[in-house]
Amino acid sequence: MKPLLLSSLPVAALLAAAALSPASAAGESQGRSWTIEDILTIPEVDEIALSEDGKRAIYAAEIVDIEAGRPRSHIRLVDVATGRTQTILTADATKSLRPIAGTDDWSALLDMGDGLQLYRIGSKGSVRPLVINPAPVPVGKADMSFPIGGGMRPARIGVLDYDWSPDGKWLWYSLIKPKPEANRVRFDEEVSALRNRRRSAIDVEIDYLLRGPDGSTVRIATRPSSDRVATRGGGRIVWQEDEVRFRVEVQDGTLGGSFETWAWDRKKKAVRKLGGERDLLSMWILVGPHGGQLSTTGLDGQRELVETLPGGQRHRFGHVAFEIGDPRAAGWKRSADGKRVVVGTRRTDTLRYELALLAGDEIRTIGTGASLTRCGFDGFLSSALCVEEGTSLPPRLVRIDLNTGAVRRLGSISPRHDPIAPLRIIPRQFTSRDGYKANGYVVMPRGHRAGERHPALVVTHGSDADDRFAEPGNQWNYPVQLFAERGYVVLLLNDPSPRQSAELMEAYGAWMRGKGPPGPDIVRQRIWLNGVHSIEDAVGELTAEGLIDPDRIGIAGYSRGSQMVNVSLTNSRLFRAASSGDGGFLEPSGYAGARASYDPVYGGGPLGDHIDHYRRFAPSLNADKICAAVLQQVASASPSQIDFYEGLRDAHVATQLSYYPGASPASDETHLFHIPSNRLLAMRENLAWFDYWLRGVRDPDAPFPERIAQWDRLADAGRNRCPLTPPTVSQSSSPSPANSE
Repeated sequence: MKPLLLSSLPVAALLAAAALSPASAAGESQGRSWTIEDILTIPEVDEIALSEDGKRAIYAAEIVDIEAGRPRSHIRLVDVATGRTQTILTADATKSLRPIAGTDDWSALLDMGDGLQLYRIGSKGSVRPLVINPAPVPVGKADMSFPIGGGMRPARIGVLDYDWSPDGKWLWYSLIKPKPEANRVRFDEEVSALRNRRRSAIDVEIDYLLRGPDGSTVRIATRPSSDRVATRGGGRIVWQEDEVRFRVEVQDGTLGGSFETWAWDRKKKAVRKLGGERDLLSMWILVGPHGGQLSTTGLDGQRELVETLPGGQRHRFGHVAFEIGDPRAAGWKRSADGKRVVVGTRRTDTLRYELALLAGDEIRTIGTGASLTRCGFDGFLSSALCVEEGTSLPPRLVRIDLNTGAVRRLGSISPRHDPIAPLRIIPRQFTSRDGYKANGYVVMPRGHRAGERHPALVVTHGSDADDRFAEPGNQWNYPVQLFAERGYVVLLLNDPSPRQSAELMEAYGAWMRGKGPPGPDIVRQRIWLNGVHSIEDAVGELTAEGLIDPDRIGIAGYSRGSQMVNVSLTNSRLFRAASSGDGGFLEPSGYAGARASYDPVYGGGPLGDHIDHYRRFAPSLNADKICAAVLQQVASASPSQIDFYEGLRDAHVATQLSYYPGASPASDETHLFHIPSNRLLAMRENLAWFDYWLRGVRDPDAPFPERIAQWDRLADAGRNRCPLTPPTVSQSSSPSPANSE
């Protein structure tokens, strides 16, 4: 495989040509261009809390400290009337900031060097302990730690989560502790669960405790580590008169699990089961204004907001264009009298995060024209202080009057990013040949002018392409903004939402349950191959509009996105370069560790009657069909990732496998890279990889310059594997001209 011809111009001249003017005919604002450090140092606000009277707020911004080589959490107090903000504390980590009712103080889980513990924060910034677990448990991908799901970086946790009663007198909290007799002989399924163990993990239990106004504490329940609600949402409860309601996960032998709602009576000191559900819609128990549980049901266009009452009756608020319960949305709060509820929403049309205020039978949506990703609410649900952000809007604080919808902007959360000239980012919806719609964004090259065609990069990761600012959960280690600065068109594209079709819902349901119907052929077609068609047809639209050079198209994605990268490469001749991040699902060797996920895709294991399914679909077994040069960046170096690499190499595909290590030999890098030096290297490697194979440029900032000589050998030893095949636009598509001024 040959890259595009390497230019004879000096590298400096090539880079100067790529660094297009910040001001363009498309009307981009004056300002500076993006740097790689800008992407690395975008603040992440996990939670924000507003005082009961709405006059003060507190939030924590996690920002990477490049010199220290780790992120730090900066806790800031805000005067809502003036917007004046002061940093009162810097900690290793912050979680669950909340006001304490009846006081001017706050509480939070802080890591001050002794693990995550519960502290009280005074109105002037003083800090004192509330609950300290003297034996914090190591968690994360490290030896002798508990691997909490979600790729949590190595840390120590004493208090897992907590919540205050509405009057501030009762405290619910959960403690994590090593499981007694964990070092014992195991049998059967317990042994099978260790098959892919990489580190010497420990097992834990989670205690739920309730402290009363007199200081006495009672243990409500002890949950096993298999209860994902306990390990990831142990403080997400509902105070209902004399009861405290919470969820537990009960193992029933299926991938999705079964979930029950329990209630602890504070007077009777007894627990009772209220009901159960097959699928967990949200970690929160989203209680509505009538005392029932809120959910959104139905397909797109017919979606309804429903409140299911304790007796099973349903109160319907009508059709809505949003979902609730999304962990990326702005949370949930119920007023003290229970008559008003505010809940964070994710719109299904604009992919924007907003609020919905419920009062009686009425529902009112509240938005600002950008996304509200984190919010704190006063005690009367009359005002909110939120983080507002967008694809080209750095995060800032806004105060929202929930009664009128009036918005007042208080100031920036990250002044470093305000001077950057916004890139032109266009929301798009594409309709594939299969009739499915896929939403996304087109990031235009800096300085683009009508009539110009550019190299293109598709970045995909499930459903994370939405109206947020340079979201790492979407673009991972693919520096989208820097690609646009270098002259690429970047297409951030979501999978077709399963909510648009009963057939898609059926296929995704089988995948999540661990069994069909429908059968494996249909599951693969509806989830992955339809996704390939959506990518091809979206690229076809942009090519037909004259924006993309069809000979220079790349694709990148991590995790769920890596599945779509690998399947796209083996089922499409469109791409000339690819980067697949920390994936490997769908390879035969992954069956042993993910049987329930593989069975609905392949019908069973690879060593029996189902081998033909693997031969037709597994990426490593179809590597000879690939036209692109393939980079894999991984944190786990799993057998599946190595199988894919070996399959590519045996098929004489230009390929490289890059493993990024943990902070020490006793720990691993996490799925969403947390070590700043690794993120910097991985971003630079992706820039250099795509520049080499799509633009014919040797990047002088390539992180491993000695590898470029290896790329030359891969190019020289390869062959012109695939004739260039321009993509075509789907007949069912309705293009809107991205190339117009």
